[in-house]
Amino acid sequence: MCSITADAGVDRQRRGFVAAGGALLALLSVGLIGSARAQTPYLTDLFSATTIDDALAVLGSIPVSDAAVDLALPGVVEDGAVVPVRVSSTLDDVEEIYVLVPSNPYPVAVRFEIPDGTEPFISIRLKLAETGTVYAVVRAKGRLYSRVAETRVTVGGCV
Repeated sequence: MCSITADAGVDRQRRGFVAAGGALLALLSVGLIGSARAQTPYLTDLFSATTIDDALAVLGSIPVSDAAVDLALPGVVEDGAVVPVRVSSTLDDVEEIYVLVPSNPYPVAVRFEIPDGTEPFISIRLKLAETGTVYAVVRAKGRLYSRVAETRVTVGGCV
């Protein structure tokens, strides 16, 4: 007969690590701890803006239209729930890329922080409430640059 003790085959270090990870996830999920950046008033104000003018005011200035910002999206989409959007830029020192949709209830659809040395390119799928314009805004060297495109939605996607 074989005698088995209570600790046979148990990796206590691994169990402690798993338990600590579970506790951390629980604290993150209830909001007791989180990223300091995610809780900044700047981002809260930006994503709670209900008009394009309010969003641009939070960004700090009116973006200058520039051919160095490329915005690609289809001219007509059948379903506004899944609209492919690509934004890239040839500007130097790109810091952030935003996509804004004035016809949506909250115009700031997405914000990407671009690390140094990274190619400024994003590809996403958006929900569009209706036919209208889409703005790509790029922050480079502290200034804002933009490109605007229009798409026609034949079936609504955002409610």
